[in-house]
Amino acid sequence: MQRRERSDDVHLDGTSRSRFMELYTELRDRICLLDYRPGAVLSENKLAAEFGVSRTPIRRVLHALEFDGLVESKPALGTIVTALDLRELTQVYALRLKLIDLVAELPPGRMTDRDIALLDDLGEGVAALRDHDARPRALGSLYQTFHQELGRLTGNRPLREVTDRFFYQTSRVWLQLLPEMTWVREVDAIVEEIHAVRDALVAKDVRRVSEVRRHHFQACLRRMNAVLAGQDLVDEVLRAADGTEVTPD
Repeated sequence: MQRRERSDDVHLDGTSRSRFMELYTELRDRICLLDYRPGAVLSENKLAAEFGVSRTPIRRVLHALEFDGLVESKPALGTIVTALDLRELTQVYALRLKLIDLVAELPPGRMTDRDIALLDDLGEGVAALRDHDARPRALGSLYQTFHQELGRLTGNRPLREVTDRFFYQTSRVWLQLLPEMTWVREVDAIVEEIHAVRDALVAKDVRRVSEVRRHHFQACLRRMNAVLAGQDLVDEVLRAADGTEVTPD
């Protein structure tokens, strides 16, 4: 898939850039929380009417989302939400694993009491979903907030931006599989991850944060693998992360 260079917002003034980010975040979240499912057609005209803007800012946002691999432009069809291709995403998962390790080698960002309080609130919010009927979108939204908070605490901006891009490329896979997975187990795993990361951050132990995240990332891949008939996602990701060539069947 060809991807445009993400330069659409470079020359915007402050107000336009702020509006661009609002639109970008809203559409990205709709895609990643499966409000727009793979294959959905995104109409510039309809989106412009919904948000009360011209087609120009919508087009800029769609270009940025295409760079992120979340949509693609097809002649005669328009802008389409990309399909979830596990073969293609294996390499992205492998890079996410490497980036988790890299966090341990870099100085952390500044952490405040507010950050700890937010993580505590997130843990409580996720735990509150445990005894309800499955609500995949709600759980996915809370986990996105957790990801965003950890990104904010990453001291290296380029690393944060790359990590962000790869997270959103792959987050839809887990969310799409979630109805076939064990709800209570998924909720408990996220609560455990949030609490363990929170404790490591309080202790200022960045290496421990990385270890916790790697453990939970790999465990999530294994749980996903259990519902993917004929797939061996975990081994393929680990081989890709180790630099071993992964070839199609």
